Amino acid sequence: MTTGLKTRDTFRLTSAAPSEVAVPAFGGLPGALAAQGAVVRTRRGQSLALAIDGSEAVFVVRAGALMLRVTLPPGLRQVVAILYPGDVFRAAFAPPAASAHLSAVSSGEVLRFRWTAFADLAASDPEIARYYEDAVARQTARQAIHMAAVGRFDCRQRVATFLVELALRTGMRAPCGGLTFEMPLNRTDMADYLGLNADTLSRTMSRLRASGLLSHPERHRALVRDFEALAALTPAAQSLTALCGEAALSKHG
Repeated sequence: MTTGLKTRDTFRLTSAAPSEVAVPAFGGLPGALAAQGAVVRTRRGQSLALAIDGSEAVFVVRAGALMLRVTLPPGLRQVVAILYPGDVFRAAFAPPAASAHLSAVSSGEVLRFRWTAFADLAASDPEIARYYEDAVARQTARQAIHMAAVGRFDCRQRVATFLVELALRTGMRAPCGGLTFEMPLNRTDMADYLGLNADTLSRTMSRLRASGLLSHPERHRALVRDFEALAALTPAAQSLTALCGEAALSKHG
């Protein structure tokens, strides 16, 4: 496996309280867990059933990204989570009495388990149990940041928060400088996830492109030429950098 941010450099975040945060190496998936899961290679737009022959399913993301969309009566739909490499999702994480839809938003690979089998593995192997607990803790912390962004940040801060997370989780050094990373969501889903009107999102992205900070060298990919400048646009940058560093979820297979 290789690090998503292919650099030994340390970023200095230009915020009210600048600090240097080094991203350590990620230990990766426990071998015993990787050996037991059914490998599912995903393509963009592919749906993943949340049950296996009536039993609750569990997914461990190894590459790519997944999107969880929830529909509550009377037909209120919302993108509620993005899952990156290292994340764990079980069907019970979706709210009851709701329609939950899990789909791949990029090509990738996941490990699929029956929940009962996964729970037995965790009960018999402390390394697997710790991996699961740590993954859930990181995802809860990320969800708290997302809720704060949607509830309190303005539109530019929300977009910058999402772009910073994408860069940290999936970014790679570009030959021309800066960081290039996948844009897994289309405009509608991104606006939904960030709680923005689609037109407002388009205007915000256009301003970032006009400033020279953001560009799209190819479909579904973005290039941020100055990560420090992007990080300075969101109050969540230091938390995201520390969280992604500790979790090392910027690594991919």
